[in-house]
Amino acid sequence: MNKNIVLIGMPGSGKSTIGYRLSKILDVNFVDVDNYIEKKEKNTISGLFENGEKYFRNIESKCIEEISILNNTIIATGGGAVTNKANMVLLKQNSIIIYINRDIKTIMCSIDDSTRPLLKNKKEKLYALYIEREPLYKKYGDFEVKNDKDIQSTINQILEIIKEEEII
Repeated sequence: MNKNIVLIGMPGSGKSTIGYRLSKILDVNFVDVDNYIEKKEKNTISGLFENGEKYFRNIESKCIEEISILNNTIIATGGGAVTNKANMVLLKQNSIIIYINRDIKTIMCSIDDSTRPLLKNKKEKLYALYIEREPLYKKYGDFEVKNDKDIQSTINQILEIIKEEEII
């Protein structure tokens, strides 16, 4: 690949699953930003959020800065990475950014909100996050794919995009 592929979207949109499977198909590296943060910080995302969202976002930005220099990599961001413009500027330097758009009602039915620090057992907060972030996903995404059927059809859409864009 001549560019990284960065996946953005709401929590529960399928970024990590799609990114992992895509990396296996393309035989390239895969980095899930949240997993990277947890390994580096030796703490869970929820544990880091106990120090406040601002604290977590600073760590997230430092990690994205490290990850952004990688090559031949599929990168699945956390849902809130788009809230910091600097993150997106760094990621755009050598990547195409794909917005994974999954219906918010479908996410509500499938997400485990107990493991999501900003939701904390209150799925209604997901709607507020969606209203805040959806314009940012559209702004920063070079492409938008719907994850409304099954994972494989979403992966196929992405493969078509990267083929057309001559990334592979």
